Amino acid sequence: MAIAGPAVRGTPASAGSASGPIFRVPSPIEAAGHPAAVPAGQALATTARRLDQLAESLPAARAAGADILRAQAAMARDPVLLRSVEERVAGGTDPAVALREEVERQAAKLAALADPYLRERAADVREVGRLAAAELAGVAGDQLCGLDRPSVVIAHEIFPADALGVDPDLLLAIVTETGGRTSHAAIVARELGIPAVVSAAGIMEACADWEAAEVDGSSGEVRRAAGAEVQARRTHHAPLELGALPVRLMANVGSRDGAHTAVLQGAQGIGLFRTEFMFLAVSEPLAEAEQEAVYADACRVMSPHPVVIRTLDAGSDKPLAYLPVESEPNPALGRRGARLWLEREELWRPQVRALARVAADCPNLEVMLPMVAAREEMLAARRRFAAEAKRVGGRVPRLGMMVEVPAVAAALDAFEGVAAFISLGTNDLTQYTVAADRELDWDARLSEFNPGVLSLIALAASSAGRLGMEVAVCGEMAGRPEGALFLAGVGVEALSMTADALTVVAGVLRRIGIERCRAAARDALGKRTAAGALTVLRSALAEP
Repeated sequence: MAIAGPAVRGTPASAGSASGPIFRVPSPIEAAGHPAAVPAGQALATTARRLDQLAESLPAARAAGADILRAQAAMARDPVLLRSVEERVAGGTDPAVALREEVERQAAKLAALADPYLRERAADVREVGRLAAAELAGVAGDQLCGLDRPSVVIAHEIFPADALGVDPDLLLAIVTETGGRTSHAAIVARELGIPAVVSAAGIMEACADWEAAEVDGSSGEVRRAAGAEVQARRTHHAPLELGALPVRLMANVGSRDGAHTAVLQGAQGIGLFRTEFMFLAVSEPLAEAEQEAVYADACRVMSPHPVVIRTLDAGSDKPLAYLPVESEPNPALGRRGARLWLEREELWRPQVRALARVAADCPNLEVMLPMVAAREEMLAARRRFAAEAKRVGGRVPRLGMMVEVPAVAAALDAFEGVAAFISLGTNDLTQYTVAADRELDWDARLSEFNPGVLSLIALAASSAGRLGMEVAVCGEMAGRPEGALFLAGVGVEALSMTADALTVVAGVLRRIGIERCRAAARDALGKRTAAGALTVLRSALAEP
Protein backbone atom coordinates (compact mmCIF):
# COMPACT_ATOMS: atom_id res chain seq x y z
CA MET A 1 0.00 0.00 0.00
CA ALA A 2 1.33 3.42 -0.91
CA ILE A 3 1.80 5.81 1.98
CA ALA A 4 1.89 9.58 1.55
CA GLY A 5 2.93 12.37 3.88
CA PRO A 6 4.51 12.43 7.34
CA ALA A 7 3.02 10.61 10.31
CA VAL A 8 0.98 12.20 13.03
CA ARG A 9 2.15 10.75 16.33
CA GLY A 10 0.03 10.05 19.37
CA THR A 11 0.02 7.72 22.36
CA PRO A 12 -0.28 3.99 21.57
CA ALA A 13 -3.48 2.82 23.28
CA SER A 14 -4.47 -0.53 21.75
CA ALA A 15 -2.05 -2.80 19.89
CA GLY A 16 -2.50 -3.79 16.27
CA SER A 17 -2.60 -2.06 12.93
CA ALA A 18 -5.29 -1.09 10.45
CA SER A 19 -5.89 0.78 7.22
CA GLY A 20 -8.99 1.95 5.43
CA PRO A 21 -11.23 4.87 4.57
CA ILE A 22 -11.65 7.61 7.17
CA PHE A 23 -14.83 8.40 9.06
CA ARG A 24 -14.54 11.82 10.69
CA VAL A 25 -16.68 12.34 13.75
CA PRO A 26 -18.54 15.66 13.61
CA SER A 27 -18.28 18.16 16.45
CA PRO A 28 -20.31 17.39 19.59
CA ILE A 29 -23.86 18.68 19.74
CA GLU A 30 -24.16 22.14 21.26
CA ALA A 31 -27.55 22.31 22.98
CA ALA A 32 -27.26 25.81 24.48
CA GLY A 33 -29.68 28.18 22.81
CA HIS A 34 -32.09 25.39 21.80
CA PRO A 35 -35.37 25.32 23.73
CA ALA A 36 -35.36 22.47 26.24
CA ALA A 37 -37.48 19.57 24.95
CA VAL A 38 -37.63 18.01 28.45
CA PRO A 39 -36.74 19.10 32.00
CA ALA A 40 -33.07 18.77 32.95
CA GLY A 41 -33.83 16.10 35.55
CA GLN A 42 -35.66 14.01 32.99
CA ALA A 43 -32.77 14.37 30.53
CA LEU A 44 -30.33 13.01 33.12
CA ALA A 45 -32.70 10.18 34.10
CA THR A 46 -33.20 9.17 30.44
CA THR A 47 -29.43 9.24 29.90
CA ALA A 48 -28.91 6.93 32.88
CA ARG A 49 -31.58 4.53 31.67
CA ARG A 50 -30.19 4.34 28.14
CA LEU A 51 -26.67 3.72 29.41
CA ASP A 52 -27.94 0.90 31.62
CA GLN A 53 -29.91 -0.58 28.71
CA LEU A 54 -26.85 -0.51 26.45
CA ALA A 55 -24.75 -2.14 29.20
CA GLU A 56 -27.31 -4.93 29.57
CA SER A 57 -27.38 -5.52 25.81
CA LEU A 58 -23.63 -6.13 25.53
CA PRO A 59 -22.32 -9.70 25.34
CA ALA A 60 -20.31 -11.15 28.22
CA ALA A 61 -17.09 -10.64 26.25
CA ARG A 62 -17.54 -6.87 26.61
CA ALA A 63 -17.77 -6.87 30.39
CA ALA A 64 -15.31 -3.98 30.80
CA GLY A 65 -17.36 -1.82 28.43
CA ALA A 66 -20.52 -2.66 30.35
CA ASP A 67 -18.79 -1.63 33.58
CA ILE A 68 -17.92 1.74 32.05
CA LEU A 69 -21.50 2.35 30.95
CA ARG A 70 -22.92 1.42 34.34
CA ALA A 71 -20.47 3.76 36.06
CA GLN A 72 -21.55 6.57 33.74
CA ALA A 73 -25.21 5.77 34.43
CA ALA A 74 -24.45 6.17 38.14
CA MET A 75 -22.89 9.56 37.41
CA ALA A 76 -26.03 10.62 35.53
CA ARG A 77 -28.05 9.72 38.63
CA ASP A 78 -25.75 11.65 40.96
CA PRO A 79 -28.10 13.57 43.27
CA VAL A 80 -25.54 16.32 43.76
CA LEU A 81 -25.37 17.01 40.02
CA LEU A 82 -29.16 16.88 39.66
CA ARG A 83 -29.74 19.20 42.61
CA SER A 84 -27.15 21.70 41.39
CA VAL A 85 -28.63 21.84 37.89
CA GLU A 86 -32.24 22.15 39.10
CA GLU A 87 -31.34 24.90 41.58
CA ARG A 88 -29.70 26.93 38.81
CA VAL A 89 -32.62 26.40 36.45
CA ALA A 90 -35.03 27.50 39.20
CA GLY A 91 -32.91 30.64 39.54
CA GLY A 92 -33.44 31.51 35.88
CA THR A 93 -30.41 29.93 34.17
CA ASP A 94 -30.99 28.32 30.76
CA PRO A 95 -31.27 24.52 31.33
CA ALA A 96 -28.60 23.68 28.76
CA VAL A 97 -26.23 26.26 30.24
CA ALA A 98 -26.89 25.04 33.77
CA LEU A 99 -26.25 21.43 32.74
CA ARG A 100 -23.09 22.25 30.81
CA GLU A 101 -21.58 24.43 33.53
CA GLU A 102 -22.37 22.07 36.41
CA VAL A 103 -20.99 19.12 34.47
CA GLU A 104 -17.84 21.08 33.70
CA ARG A 105 -17.50 22.10 37.34
CA GLN A 106 -17.53 18.44 38.41
CA ALA A 107 -15.21 17.45 35.58
CA ALA A 108 -12.74 20.20 36.49
CA LYS A 109 -12.51 18.87 40.05
CA LEU A 110 -11.56 15.43 38.72
CA ALA A 111 -9.17 16.87 36.14
CA ALA A 112 -7.29 18.68 38.92
CA LEU A 113 -6.53 15.49 40.87
CA ALA A 114 -2.99 14.10 40.93
CA ASP A 115 -3.89 10.51 40.04
CA PRO A 116 -3.91 10.09 36.22
CA TYR A 117 -6.69 7.48 36.32
CA LEU A 118 -8.96 9.77 38.32
CA ARG A 119 -8.07 12.75 36.11
CA GLU A 120 -9.30 10.87 33.08
CA ARG A 121 -12.64 10.19 34.76
CA ALA A 122 -13.37 13.83 33.97
CA ALA A 123 -14.09 12.58 30.45
CA ASP A 124 -16.83 10.33 31.83
CA VAL A 125 -18.57 13.26 33.49
CA ARG A 126 -18.36 15.25 30.27
CA GLU A 127 -19.72 12.27 28.32
CA VAL A 128 -22.72 12.14 30.65
CA GLY A 129 -23.18 15.86 30.07
CA ARG A 130 -23.02 15.46 26.29
CA LEU A 131 -25.60 12.67 26.27
CA ALA A 132 -27.90 14.53 28.65
CA ALA A 133 -27.56 17.71 26.57
CA ALA A 134 -28.69 15.78 23.50
CA GLU A 135 -31.71 14.50 25.44
CA LEU A 136 -32.42 18.01 26.68
CA ALA A 137 -32.44 19.38 23.13
CA GLY A 138 -34.43 16.44 21.76
CA VAL A 139 -31.75 15.49 19.23
CA ALA A 140 -29.80 12.28 18.62
CA GLY A 141 -26.52 12.13 20.49
CA ASP A 142 -24.85 9.32 18.52
CA GLN A 143 -21.38 10.40 17.36
CA LEU A 144 -21.10 7.51 14.90
CA CYS A 145 -24.44 7.99 13.16
CA GLY A 146 -23.73 7.41 9.47
CA LEU A 147 -20.88 4.93 9.93
CA ASP A 148 -21.97 2.28 7.43
CA ARG A 149 -18.71 0.70 6.21
CA PRO A 150 -15.48 -0.47 7.89
CA SER A 151 -13.53 2.72 8.56
CA VAL A 152 -10.74 4.36 10.54
CA VAL A 153 -12.65 6.58 12.96
CA ILE A 154 -10.94 9.90 13.68
CA ALA A 155 -12.34 12.29 16.27
CA HIS A 156 -11.49 14.92 18.82
CA GLU A 157 -12.85 12.48 21.40
CA ILE A 158 -14.76 9.19 21.25
CA PHE A 159 -17.25 8.22 23.92
CA PRO A 160 -17.81 4.65 25.15
CA ALA A 161 -21.57 4.65 24.58
CA ASP A 162 -21.03 5.42 20.91
CA ALA A 163 -18.18 2.97 20.31
CA LEU A 164 -20.05 0.18 22.08
CA GLY A 165 -23.29 0.93 20.28
CA VAL A 166 -22.06 0.06 16.78
CA ASP A 167 -20.97 -3.14 15.06
CA PRO A 168 -17.27 -3.52 16.00
CA ASP A 169 -16.54 -4.77 12.49
CA LEU A 170 -17.15 -1.19 11.31
CA LEU A 171 -14.36 0.12 13.55
CA LEU A 172 -11.05 -0.63 11.85
CA ALA A 173 -9.19 1.70 14.21
CA ILE A 174 -9.86 4.63 16.52
CA VAL A 175 -7.76 7.81 16.60
CA THR A 176 -8.51 10.69 18.99
CA GLU A 177 -6.93 14.04 19.68
CA THR A 178 -7.47 13.70 23.43
CA GLY A 179 -7.29 10.99 26.10
CA GLY A 180 -4.66 8.66 27.49
CA ARG A 181 -4.06 4.92 27.83
CA THR A 182 -6.49 4.75 30.74
CA SER A 183 -9.18 6.81 28.99
CA HIS A 184 -12.34 4.90 28.28
CA ALA A 185 -11.86 5.21 24.53
CA ALA A 186 -8.64 3.22 25.00
CA ILE A 187 -10.28 0.73 27.36
CA VAL A 188 -13.12 0.02 24.94
CA ALA A 189 -10.73 -0.28 22.00
CA ARG A 190 -8.59 -2.86 23.81
CA GLU A 191 -11.62 -4.87 24.85
CA LEU A 192 -12.91 -4.90 21.27
CA GLY A 193 -9.47 -5.72 19.84
CA ILE A 194 -9.42 -2.50 17.82
CA PRO A 195 -6.10 -0.67 17.22
CA ALA A 196 -6.19 2.78 18.79
CA VAL A 197 -4.06 5.90 19.10
CA VAL A 198 -4.97 8.66 21.55
CA SER A 199 -3.57 12.14 22.24
CA ALA A 200 -2.82 12.53 18.53
CA ALA A 201 -2.70 16.33 18.70
CA GLY A 202 -3.79 18.01 15.48
CA ILE A 203 -5.04 14.86 13.75
CA MET A 204 -8.43 16.39 12.85
CA GLU A 205 -6.75 19.26 11.03
CA ALA A 206 -3.99 17.09 9.54
CA CYS A 207 -6.41 14.62 7.98
CA ALA A 208 -8.88 17.21 6.67
CA ASP A 209 -8.09 16.27 3.07
CA TRP A 210 -7.25 12.60 3.65
CA GLU A 211 -9.49 9.92 2.21
CA ALA A 212 -7.84 6.95 3.89
CA ALA A 213 -5.40 6.33 6.73
CA GLU A 214 -3.05 3.74 8.15
CA VAL A 215 -2.90 3.37 11.94
CA ASP A 216 -0.32 1.60 14.10
CA GLY A 217 -1.73 1.17 17.59
CA SER A 218 1.60 -0.09 18.90
CA SER A 219 3.85 2.78 17.77
CA GLY A 220 1.22 5.53 17.89
CA GLU A 221 1.71 6.51 14.24
CA VAL A 222 -1.14 7.62 11.95
CA ARG A 223 -0.36 8.16 8.27
CA ARG A 224 -2.23 9.17 5.17
CA ALA A 225 -2.88 6.23 2.87
CA ALA A 226 -2.90 6.99 -0.85
CA GLY A 227 -6.20 6.37 -2.58
CA ALA A 228 -9.78 6.28 -1.35
CA GLU A 229 -10.20 2.64 -2.29
CA VAL A 230 -7.40 1.34 -0.08
CA GLN A 231 -8.19 -2.16 1.15
CA ALA A 232 -9.76 -2.14 4.58
CA ARG A 233 -7.81 -4.38 6.98
CA ARG A 234 -7.16 -4.86 10.67
CA THR A 235 -4.58 -7.03 12.43
CA HIS A 236 -4.00 -7.90 16.08
CA HIS A 237 -0.71 -8.26 17.92
CA ALA A 238 -0.06 -11.35 20.04
CA PRO A 239 0.65 -11.00 23.77
CA LEU A 240 4.24 -10.14 24.63
CA GLU A 241 6.55 -12.69 26.24
CA LEU A 242 8.86 -11.30 28.93
CA GLY A 243 10.87 -14.52 29.28
CA ALA A 244 13.00 -15.68 32.22
CA LEU A 245 13.95 -12.91 34.63
CA PRO A 246 15.60 -12.63 38.07
CA VAL A 247 12.35 -11.27 39.55
CA ARG A 248 8.67 -11.61 38.70
CA LEU A 249 7.28 -8.64 36.73
CA MET A 250 3.64 -7.88 37.45
CA ALA A 251 1.17 -5.13 36.58
CA ASN A 252 -0.67 -2.48 38.56
CA VAL A 253 -4.28 -2.22 37.36
CA GLY A 254 -7.46 -0.47 38.43
CA SER A 255 -10.15 -2.27 36.45
CA ARG A 256 -11.19 -5.48 34.75
CA ASP A 257 -9.95 -4.04 31.47
CA GLY A 258 -6.59 -3.32 33.04
CA ALA A 259 -6.20 -7.01 33.77
CA HIS A 260 -6.83 -7.89 30.12
CA THR A 261 -4.29 -5.27 29.01
CA ALA A 262 -1.74 -6.63 31.46
CA VAL A 263 -2.03 -10.08 29.88
CA LEU A 264 -1.35 -8.62 26.44
CA GLN A 265 1.73 -6.84 27.80
CA GLY A 266 3.14 -10.11 29.14
CA ALA A 267 2.63 -9.44 32.87
CA GLN A 268 3.45 -12.37 35.12
CA GLY A 269 0.56 -11.52 37.40
CA ILE A 270 -1.21 -8.54 38.90
CA GLY A 271 0.72 -7.19 41.86
CA LEU A 272 -1.79 -4.46 42.68
CA PHE A 273 -5.47 -4.33 41.76
CA ARG A 274 -6.63 -0.91 42.99
CA THR A 275 -10.25 -1.57 43.91
CA GLU A 276 -10.81 2.06 44.93
CA PHE A 277 -11.22 3.05 41.28
CA MET A 278 -14.37 0.92 41.14
CA PHE A 279 -15.77 2.63 44.25
CA LEU A 280 -14.82 6.19 43.33
CA ALA A 281 -16.73 6.05 40.04
CA VAL A 282 -20.14 5.43 41.62
CA SER A 283 -22.48 7.29 43.97
CA GLU A 284 -23.41 4.34 46.18
CA PRO A 285 -21.56 1.31 47.61
CA LEU A 286 -20.74 -1.40 45.09
CA ALA A 287 -22.88 -4.50 45.45
CA GLU A 288 -21.22 -7.75 46.45
CA ALA A 289 -22.16 -9.45 43.17
CA GLU A 290 -20.66 -6.61 41.09
CA GLN A 291 -17.37 -6.85 42.94
CA GLU A 292 -17.28 -10.63 42.69
CA ALA A 293 -17.71 -10.53 38.90
CA VAL A 294 -14.79 -8.13 38.43
CA TYR A 295 -12.41 -9.98 40.77
CA ALA A 296 -13.25 -13.35 39.24
CA ASP A 297 -12.70 -12.10 35.70
CA ALA A 298 -9.29 -10.67 36.59
CA CYS A 299 -8.24 -13.94 38.23
CA ARG A 300 -9.40 -16.07 35.32
CA VAL A 301 -7.80 -13.99 32.59
CA MET A 302 -4.48 -13.91 34.48
CA SER A 303 -4.49 -17.57 35.63
CA PRO A 304 -2.27 -19.26 36.69
CA HIS A 305 -0.35 -16.10 37.66
CA PRO A 306 -1.22 -14.45 40.99
CA VAL A 307 -3.72 -11.61 41.25
CA VAL A 308 -3.26 -9.42 44.34
CA ILE A 309 -6.44 -7.52 45.14
CA ARG A 310 -5.97 -4.54 47.45
CA THR A 311 -8.93 -3.94 49.71
CA LEU A 312 -10.58 -0.54 49.39
CA ASP A 313 -8.00 2.20 49.85
CA ALA A 314 -10.16 5.29 50.37
CA GLY A 315 -9.93 8.43 52.45
CA SER A 316 -7.55 11.39 52.33
CA ASP A 317 -7.22 12.32 48.62
CA LYS A 318 -9.69 9.56 47.59
CA PRO A 319 -13.01 10.43 49.28
CA LEU A 320 -16.13 8.33 48.62
CA ALA A 321 -19.22 10.19 47.45
CA TYR A 322 -21.54 8.16 49.67
CA LEU A 323 -19.61 8.53 52.93
CA PRO A 324 -19.78 11.68 55.07
CA VAL A 325 -16.65 13.79 54.81
CA GLU A 326 -15.09 14.08 58.24
CA SER A 327 -13.12 17.16 59.12
CA GLU A 328 -9.58 16.09 59.96
CA PRO A 329 -6.58 18.32 60.67
CA ASN A 330 -4.40 16.18 58.37
CA PRO A 331 -6.35 13.74 56.14
CA ALA A 332 -3.12 12.10 54.93
CA LEU A 333 -2.61 10.92 58.51
CA GLY A 334 -6.29 10.34 59.30
CA ARG A 335 -8.96 7.74 58.59
CA ARG A 336 -7.75 6.18 55.35
CA GLY A 337 -6.84 2.78 53.96
CA ALA A 338 -7.31 -0.14 56.33
CA ARG A 339 -8.34 2.19 59.16
CA LEU A 340 -11.40 3.49 57.32
CA TRP A 341 -12.23 0.12 55.76
CA LEU A 342 -12.19 -1.74 59.07
CA GLU A 343 -14.42 0.89 60.70
CA ARG A 344 -17.19 0.78 58.05
CA GLU A 345 -19.11 -2.47 57.80
CA GLU A 346 -20.81 -1.34 54.57
CA LEU A 347 -17.33 -1.21 53.03
CA TRP A 348 -15.60 -4.32 54.35
CA ARG A 349 -18.42 -6.88 54.53
CA PRO A 350 -19.45 -6.92 50.81
CA GLN A 351 -15.83 -6.85 49.70
CA VAL A 352 -14.73 -9.62 52.07
CA ARG A 353 -17.63 -11.83 51.00
CA ALA A 354 -16.98 -11.23 47.29
CA LEU A 355 -13.29 -12.04 47.72
CA ALA A 356 -14.00 -15.14 49.79
CA ARG A 357 -16.34 -16.48 47.11
CA VAL A 358 -13.84 -15.83 44.32
CA ALA A 359 -11.05 -17.42 46.36
CA ALA A 360 -13.04 -20.67 46.47
CA ASP A 361 -12.84 -20.94 42.66
CA CYS A 362 -9.63 -19.04 41.91
CA PRO A 363 -6.55 -20.29 43.78
CA ASN A 364 -4.44 -17.49 42.29
CA LEU A 365 -6.34 -14.82 44.23
CA GLU A 366 -4.40 -13.02 46.98
CA VAL A 367 -5.53 -10.07 49.09
CA MET A 368 -3.61 -7.28 50.79
CA LEU A 369 -4.61 -4.44 53.09
CA PRO A 370 -3.39 -0.86 52.50
CA MET A 371 -1.92 1.57 55.02
CA VAL A 372 -1.46 -1.03 57.76
CA ALA A 373 0.25 0.40 60.85
CA ALA A 374 -0.37 -2.20 63.59
CA ARG A 375 -0.58 -5.98 64.03
CA GLU A 376 -4.10 -5.55 65.44
CA GLU A 377 -5.34 -4.35 62.04
CA MET A 378 -4.17 -7.52 60.31
CA LEU A 379 -5.66 -9.67 63.06
CA ALA A 380 -9.03 -7.91 62.67
CA ALA A 381 -8.95 -8.46 58.92
CA ARG A 382 -8.08 -12.14 59.30
CA ARG A 383 -11.00 -12.66 61.71
CA ARG A 384 -13.42 -11.05 59.29
CA PHE A 385 -12.25 -13.11 56.34
CA ALA A 386 -12.51 -16.31 58.37
CA ALA A 387 -16.03 -15.51 59.59
CA GLU A 388 -17.42 -14.34 56.25
CA ALA A 389 -15.82 -17.16 54.27
CA LYS A 390 -17.60 -19.62 56.56
CA ARG A 391 -20.93 -17.81 56.15
CA VAL A 392 -20.84 -17.74 52.34
CA GLY A 393 -19.15 -21.10 51.76
CA GLY A 394 -16.01 -19.44 50.43
CA ARG A 395 -12.32 -19.66 51.24
CA VAL A 396 -9.93 -17.37 53.07
CA PRO A 397 -7.46 -16.11 50.44
CA ARG A 398 -3.78 -15.67 51.11
CA LEU A 399 -3.52 -12.42 53.08
CA GLY A 400 -0.75 -9.85 53.00
CA MET A 401 -0.31 -6.15 53.51
CA MET A 402 1.07 -2.98 52.02
CA VAL A 403 4.14 -1.54 53.71
CA GLU A 404 3.68 2.22 53.45
CA VAL A 405 4.29 3.24 57.06
CA PRO A 406 7.93 3.55 58.22
CA ALA A 407 7.11 1.96 61.59
CA VAL A 408 6.01 -1.21 59.78
CA ALA A 409 9.02 -1.30 57.46
CA ALA A 410 11.32 -0.98 60.45
CA ALA A 411 9.62 -3.66 62.57
CA LEU A 412 8.23 -6.40 60.35
CA ASP A 413 8.79 -8.96 63.10
CA ALA A 414 5.61 -7.61 64.70
CA PHE A 415 3.64 -9.06 61.80
CA GLU A 416 5.10 -12.55 61.81
CA GLY A 417 2.34 -15.10 61.38
CA VAL A 418 -0.34 -12.62 60.31
CA ALA A 419 0.96 -11.53 56.88
CA ALA A 420 1.97 -14.10 54.28
CA PHE A 421 3.52 -11.46 52.05
CA ILE A 422 4.23 -7.74 51.88
CA SER A 423 4.19 -5.22 49.07
CA LEU A 424 6.15 -2.02 49.53
CA GLY A 425 4.15 1.01 48.46
CA THR A 426 7.17 3.21 47.79
CA ASN A 427 5.10 6.31 46.99
CA ASP A 428 3.57 6.68 50.44
CA LEU A 429 6.52 5.06 52.20
CA THR A 430 8.75 7.77 50.74
CA GLN A 431 6.51 10.70 51.65
CA TYR A 432 6.07 9.50 55.22
CA THR A 433 9.81 8.79 55.61
CA VAL A 434 11.07 12.13 54.31
CA ALA A 435 8.04 14.17 55.52
CA ALA A 436 7.38 15.59 52.05
CA ASP A 437 4.02 15.46 50.24
CA ARG A 438 4.51 13.22 47.24
CA GLU A 439 2.20 15.36 45.08
CA LEU A 440 4.59 18.32 45.24
CA ASP A 441 7.40 18.62 42.73
CA TRP A 442 10.43 17.76 44.87
CA ASP A 443 13.86 16.99 43.48
CA ALA A 444 15.75 13.73 44.00
CA ARG A 445 16.84 14.53 47.56
CA LEU A 446 13.27 13.90 48.78
CA SER A 447 12.55 11.02 46.41
CA GLU A 448 12.63 7.26 46.90
CA PHE A 449 16.39 7.46 46.26
CA ASN A 450 16.96 9.41 49.46
CA PRO A 451 19.50 7.39 51.52
CA GLY A 452 17.05 6.94 54.39
CA VAL A 453 14.35 5.57 52.10
CA LEU A 454 16.78 3.20 50.35
CA SER A 455 17.99 1.90 53.70
CA LEU A 456 14.42 1.36 54.93
CA ILE A 457 13.50 -0.54 51.76
CA ALA A 458 16.59 -2.73 52.08
CA LEU A 459 15.81 -3.39 55.74
CA ALA A 460 12.22 -4.37 54.97
CA ALA A 461 13.29 -6.71 52.15
CA SER A 462 15.88 -8.37 54.38
CA SER A 463 13.43 -8.74 57.28
CA ALA A 464 10.76 -10.22 55.01
CA GLY A 465 13.22 -12.80 53.72
CA ARG A 466 14.22 -13.76 57.25
CA LEU A 467 10.57 -14.10 58.31
CA GLY A 468 9.56 -16.16 55.29
CA MET A 469 7.33 -13.44 53.84
CA GLU A 470 7.36 -12.89 50.10
CA VAL A 471 8.27 -9.30 49.29
CA ALA A 472 7.14 -7.21 46.33
CA VAL A 473 7.10 -3.54 45.38
CA CYS A 474 4.11 -1.90 43.71
CA GLY A 475 5.08 1.80 43.90
CA GLU A 476 6.29 3.94 41.00
CA MET A 477 9.88 3.05 41.87
CA ALA A 478 9.35 -0.45 40.48
CA GLY A 479 8.67 0.88 36.98
CA ARG A 480 11.84 3.00 36.77
CA PRO A 481 14.93 1.21 35.46
CA GLU A 482 17.09 2.65 38.29
CA GLY A 483 14.50 1.61 40.85
CA ALA A 484 14.01 -1.87 39.42
CA LEU A 485 17.76 -2.45 39.44
CA PHE A 486 18.05 -1.42 43.11
CA LEU A 487 14.99 -3.36 44.25
CA ALA A 488 16.08 -6.57 42.57
CA GLY A 489 19.51 -6.08 44.12
CA VAL A 490 18.20 -5.89 47.71
CA GLY A 491 16.13 -9.05 47.44
CA VAL A 492 12.69 -7.93 46.26
CA GLU A 493 11.06 -10.91 44.57
CA ALA A 494 8.37 -9.21 42.46
CA LEU A 495 8.00 -5.78 40.88
CA SER A 496 4.57 -4.45 39.95
CA MET A 497 4.21 -1.48 37.61
CA THR A 498 2.11 0.03 34.85
CA ALA A 499 1.76 -2.34 31.92
CA ASP A 500 3.61 0.11 29.65
CA ALA A 501 6.77 -0.19 31.75
CA LEU A 502 7.01 -4.00 31.70
CA THR A 503 8.97 -4.42 28.48
CA VAL A 504 11.55 -1.74 29.35
CA VAL A 505 12.16 -3.08 32.87
CA ALA A 506 12.33 -6.65 31.59
CA GLY A 507 15.00 -5.68 29.08
CA VAL A 508 17.08 -3.91 31.75
CA LEU A 509 16.98 -6.79 34.23
CA ARG A 510 17.66 -9.42 31.59
CA ARG A 511 20.71 -7.52 30.33
CA ILE A 512 22.21 -6.64 33.70
CA GLY A 513 21.51 -9.85 35.63
CA ILE A 514 20.97 -10.31 39.34
CA GLU A 515 24.63 -10.22 40.43
CA ARG A 516 25.25 -6.79 38.91
CA CYS A 517 21.95 -5.60 40.45
CA ARG A 518 23.21 -6.69 43.87
CA ALA A 519 26.55 -4.98 43.42
CA ALA A 520 24.93 -1.73 42.28
CA ALA A 521 22.44 -1.82 45.16
CA ARG A 522 25.29 -2.25 47.68
CA ASP A 523 27.12 0.71 46.19
CA ALA A 524 23.97 2.86 46.17
CA LEU A 525 23.31 2.08 49.84
CA GLY A 526 26.77 3.41 50.66
CA LYS A 527 26.08 6.87 49.21
CA ARG A 528 25.15 9.83 51.40
CA THR A 529 22.91 11.60 48.89
CA ALA A 530 20.14 10.65 46.51
CA ALA A 531 22.20 12.12 43.66
CA GLY A 532 25.08 9.83 44.56
CA ALA A 533 22.85 6.77 44.67
CA LEU A 534 21.29 7.62 41.31
CA THR A 535 24.73 8.12 39.76
CA VAL A 536 25.72 4.61 40.84
CA LEU A 537 22.52 3.05 39.53
CA ARG A 538 22.64 4.90 36.22
CA SER A 539 26.26 3.94 35.73
CA ALA A 540 25.25 0.30 36.13
CA LEU A 541 22.48 0.79 33.58
CA ALA A 542 24.96 2.29 31.12
CA GLU A 543 27.30 -0.69 31.30
CA PRO A 544 27.15 -2.99 28.25
